[in-house]
Amino acid sequence: MTENVVVTTAVPKTEDEVVQEAADWEELRRRERQHFEDAAKVADVKNFLERLCLAMPLPNGFGCALYRRGLARSQATSPRMEESQEALSQTYARAFGSLPLCNAPRGERRPAESAALTQARAKDEPIPYGPGILCAPDSRAASAKPLERADSNARRGLPNGVKWIGGLKEVVDSYDAFIFDLWGVVHNGKVAFPWAAETLRELRELKKPVLFLSNSSRRRETNSAALQRLGIGSELYVDLITSGEVSWQILAGAPEAGALEIPPAVCDAKSILTFGNGEDDAKYLEGFLPQRVQADAEEAELLLARGCFALCDGAEARACQMEDFDAPLKAAAARKVPMLVANPDVVRPDGVASPMPGRLARRYKELGGPDAFFVGKPYPAVFDLALQRLQEEGVPASARICMVGDSVWHDVRGARAYGLDVVLLCSGVHSQALGIEQAPAEPRRPSSERLQGFLGALAAEECPTYITEALTWGTHQEAAAAGEVVLCGLACMDIAQQLDSFPEADAKVRALQTAWRGGGNAANTAAALAKLGSRPRLLSKVGDDALGNSIVEGLEDQGVDTSFALRAKGQSSTFSTVLVDASGGTRTCVNSPMKEDMSRQDMEQLLADEAVSFRDAKLIHLDGRHPEASLVLVDAALSSRGDGAQPFITLDAERPREGLEPLLQRCDGLFCSASFPSAWTGKSGLPSALASLLQDTATNASFALATRGERGALLLARPDAFTRSGIEELKGLGAPVVCCAGSLDGFLTLACDAWPLGADEAIADTTGAGDVYIAGFLHAWLAGRPPAVAMALGAWVATQKLKTLGARLGADFDASKMPL
Repeated sequence: MTENVVVTTAVPKTEDEVVQEAADWEELRRRERQHFEDAAKVADVKNFLERLCLAMPLPNGFGCALYRRGLARSQATSPRMEESQEALSQTYARAFGSLPLCNAPRGERRPAESAALTQARAKDEPIPYGPGILCAPDSRAASAKPLERADSNARRGLPNGVKWIGGLKEVVDSYDAFIFDLWGVVHNGKVAFPWAAETLRELRELKKPVLFLSNSSRRRETNSAALQRLGIGSELYVDLITSGEVSWQILAGAPEAGALEIPPAVCDAKSILTFGNGEDDAKYLEGFLPQRVQADAEEAELLLARGCFALCDGAEARACQMEDFDAPLKAAAARKVPMLVANPDVVRPDGVASPMPGRLARRYKELGGPDAFFVGKPYPAVFDLALQRLQEEGVPASARICMVGDSVWHDVRGARAYGLDVVLLCSGVHSQALGIEQAPAEPRRPSSERLQGFLGALAAEECPTYITEALTWGTHQEAAAAGEVVLCGLACMDIAQQLDSFPEADAKVRALQTAWRGGGNAANTAAALAKLGSRPRLLSKVGDDALGNSIVEGLEDQGVDTSFALRAKGQSSTFSTVLVDASGGTRTCVNSPMKEDMSRQDMEQLLADEAVSFRDAKLIHLDGRHPEASLVLVDAALSSRGDGAQPFITLDAERPREGLEPLLQRCDGLFCSASFPSAWTGKSGLPSALASLLQDTATNASFALATRGERGALLLARPDAFTRSGIEELKGLGAPVVCCAGSLDGFLTLACDAWPLGADEAIADTTGAGDVYIAGFLHAWLAGRPPAVAMALGAWVATQKLKTLGARLGADFDASKMPL
């Protein structure tokens, strides 16, 4: 494929051109923001007028006249929007350059050659090196023709022939393989999106290969390990190509980089100044050292931009901020040192205004540096590599390939220029412009006005083939109906107050800190599962009061499906007051329960409404509350097994309750507090009491696990419950916990330590630790991990909760940092 690499000659720029290009970037973003704001204003005013006309008892004809007059005023911005689109296209042309589409047969489509390259080939001259070798043709070297803009006046359908689809299954038969972006498509750096994982599994079943193509500046192995921690196993994709991996191969002289025509200024550089990300720089650089040494800006022959948080110049790597880079950039620019950019992104994928390597390259040009060499989307070389890898996996050269991404600037432009169809997802980097929440919020379709405004602001070459909510297989309603985890139990609100010490009677004390947090055993487990990347649905009942609204909205914000949560008319929702004793490390809970439980009739109606798909659900988890309703759910799940459905049923037994025995008799797995087994069986000693529980009551359960706080957890399992214990695997992972195996009364026993806190960490609150422990264990179990690893992961998740006031994982919890 080497003959298809696009190479252009760098055109020297005057000082005025450099200044103009910098201004173009800022003007581009300003006009984008203005256009999206105008479109949003039209949509908001129109929606308001529609609601007003419906709500007000106006005389005949007056409402319609009011609506038309108001809508006409709201659309007075249209001329400005038209003008801004024209200017926007011109600005894009200057800032990005034109990426002309080719009408070559599928499988042979490539970006059009630049004039410099065509001339060089015709004269049989050496191929000129320049910034276009790894990036798009420069507009000054290719075509001065402005980009066509999309037809923003389309009143029916979407602009420029874009088609809305309800999920990937609508178009899957049209393609033989897929190329997926990662961030914003499959995960957000903290959790994998459950609907994306489902789509990957469906494509694997259909034998449709998926290759990940990411602008991440990290290496392939680092990203693969992160995906594994998020539950995206390597069996779901054929390969992963990152900008960081390709850049590393270039600098390491790896054979894989041989297909790229790399300029000598990059290939031959012996000394490198690295702008790093501050985390894995040392490991990244060691692969091509010592043949290339680290150097400062006065000595370096090459600048490597892979992050904006550290500087590696041969001395001790030091943390930096964007403004700290001006001095070394100026020194290197004066010597015209080339720059290799291992991530072309200018803004973070989540839209946060954080420095990115693409922005660093832009700053380097502003300071007089030469054009950078970019590796990644939207530039064609990485697409060459992607197709090459797919062909090595057996995908024919004539295959129909589709790109799926969330960025018009990188995924759509790159794929369209390469001749590929592309699906744009609304839930990623452009979610704010489209007026919806960014994933992992539940996928949602933007309003038609938002879609029209957004697509109308794009250049034609940035318009995707299809657009959809998120990487769902079907519609998000279908995805929700196929929830992999269904939980039934308590959802409430906690007011948690941390005190110096527990107050004496009749005392008045001041809280160290206070927090309103969602609570309830099943709700806490569901919220933790959502943060870990599972797709939980909670069946519960709350009051129809403002507190009930807060409970439901809080769960939805955390990624829990509450579409079948019931509201008790005229009832106050359950809430608890939790007093946390900072000196003694204890907590006291005062519960104010709702008077009305979820009833048998409630659950029967939920099942009639198809709140649970037993064929799709992998797990049903109960917390022992709402026992009548839970029993109906369990019996329905057990009876479904004759139809091929196999949901695993687990129960959390916190304390003996009325109606708990039939649930104990039916569950497949049991979680409980350390005190429950003895309280239920009357046996002394936790191991003996757990064994008695499995022998006499929980006779269907394959295991019983008791959480013991700072002493970790103890599990008893029947001999055929697990194929392996996982103890050796846990040792190999280097976890700071010990898991020991034994036997008692014919049961396998596993005892696992609690996960230790860091040296500078302290316990803020133990409330809910057992609930999130269960979530960690179940998350590992759903991923097929053995019990020892599941117990260790549960311990790690519980320890993360201990550092936060309240019963749930904190807002800063990051599932990508799971150590196992």
